[in-house]
Amino acid sequence: MSETDRPHGFTRRPEPQSLGSTLRGQEILDGRLQLTGASLSGDPFAPGNADGLGDDQRAELHGFGWLDDLASVGNAKARDMAQAHVLGWIAAHPEVPSDIAGDPVWRADVTARRLLRWITHSGQILPGLDRDNAQPVFDSMHAQLALLERAEAPQGLPLIEALSGRAIAAMLLKGASDKARPALQQLGAAVDGSIRQGAMRSRCPESLLGCLSLLGWVKSNAVESGLALPDEITAVIEEIAPVLRALRHADGGLPRFHGGGRGPAGRLDHALKAASGPAVTAAGQPMGFARLSRARATVVLDAASPPAGPAAAHAHASTLALEFTSARHPIVVNCGPGRSFGPAWSRASRATACHSTLCLTGLSSAKLLPPDAQGSERLTLLPQKVWAGRCDAEGNLLPADEPPPSPREPATILSGHDAWQGTHGLTHLRELYLSPDGDQFSGDDTLAALDIAGQGRLAQVQTNMPDGVGFEIRFHLHPDVDAFRDGDAVRLHLPGGEEWYFSHDLVAELRLEPSAWLETGLAEPRPSVQIVLAHRLSGDAVQIGWTFMRAGAS
Repeated sequence: MSETDRPHGFTRRPEPQSLGSTLRGQEILDGRLQLTGASLSGDPFAPGNADGLGDDQRAELHGFGWLDDLASVGNAKARDMAQAHVLGWIAAHPEVPSDIAGDPVWRADVTARRLLRWITHSGQILPGLDRDNAQPVFDSMHAQLALLERAEAPQGLPLIEALSGRAIAAMLLKGASDKARPALQQLGAAVDGSIRQGAMRSRCPESLLGCLSLLGWVKSNAVESGLALPDEITAVIEEIAPVLRALRHADGGLPRFHGGGRGPAGRLDHALKAASGPAVTAAGQPMGFARLSRARATVVLDAASPPAGPAAAHAHASTLALEFTSARHPIVVNCGPGRSFGPAWSRASRATACHSTLCLTGLSSAKLLPPDAQGSERLTLLPQKVWAGRCDAEGNLLPADEPPPSPREPATILSGHDAWQGTHGLTHLRELYLSPDGDQFSGDDTLAALDIAGQGRLAQVQTNMPDGVGFEIRFHLHPDVDAFRDGDAVRLHLPGGEEWYFSHDLVAELRLEPSAWLETGLAEPRPSVQIVLAHRLSGDAVQIGWTFMRAGAS
């Protein structure tokens, strides 16, 4: 192929698809690139500058997601830096190595992220470059597309990323259109295993959102390219969208469970537009989560055991943990994913104590085993029985086919799990209540030995614990919420001046303790606060009641 015949340009003008942070973009301009659990100064691709990064951090760096942040700044200096960093990366990686095994830089999902960011931010990268100087960028993109044609990725979101990136790049890069149809067909063949058997079973809402975002992008490009979209892709989009609508918090974010975060601001609503037909929500408990919604308030409860098997790589011991959001402000949250903040945070973030639920002192509702020969950790001793459903005014579980209540009635959940039955004979019951106006969210947590066998096991345990079995009920607060002791209650100040009160029935000891907010893109955990109700079980059962109430509500 002659110099003038080399592929150069796009079939149509690419548009940015991701939302970035102007604050992080300005930090990059100031010479600080924040990754999850790390921070780089100067040129991130200068020799030796990224030597201390872990594999997840290297994947984040070389995936170029931070181009979204530079794009959000949108000035000439940001465009110059984006161009310089892309050209610097190409200079450091002039060709795909023959052996890429184990290198996160060339992982299929990372390559796809990088390729798509370069394409969609080409308006930042290419201005000011003549054809000769722009050609290395296109040469590298075509080489990365060729890698995606032969690279392999594990089932789940990584495979959807790799195949979606391949299909979109083939539809947008000049000279690659003949690769688009096979890429779409392979993507269609992969959605069942990667989404229905992978992302759905991982019980990580953010992973499912990632799949929907990519498939919606593939769909729009196929329509613009005049290519038929495989029926399997259309079907899975229509299947995913109702699930994510059911999990959507009042502020548009997702609940942070099983290794996932809330998702970038606005991405969920943008992704849901890919679905056609009525905007329905999934019935029942999609992905094993139960939801309460009234007026401007939402509650999401983890109502199932942690995922097991291949889908459990990032599972958390979060059974019956909850998140509570009022309008645009998350109030009660979980600590979030800690795997990029080092081994200690990786293990701690998966423990029950890092979630907003009841936990026996020092004992999670599932056990995290040490890494195996492949370096993978997994949960074991999972709850065998977990249940959740609506309940009546007396706290009785209603049949699953009971008609939904009127919005003028309170929303309720009765749930339970038996994780500590084998060790202590104990069952955790959690009853939740959200008032019709969304101004009061209350609950009762019960820890009890419910049968003769359980009572016998508990009695044996208590012979070695004369003071009783210790436990805590934790409510981790979003870091934007300020908490102040007010006698036996807690005042909560939300951004914008909204105020809530937390109170309890005085059975337990109330404490405010440090907590942490773990989120992708933070160089270090963000400090926050948790409300703790601590008590000791000395009999067969104890029940503790608590309430969050908006100030001024009656």
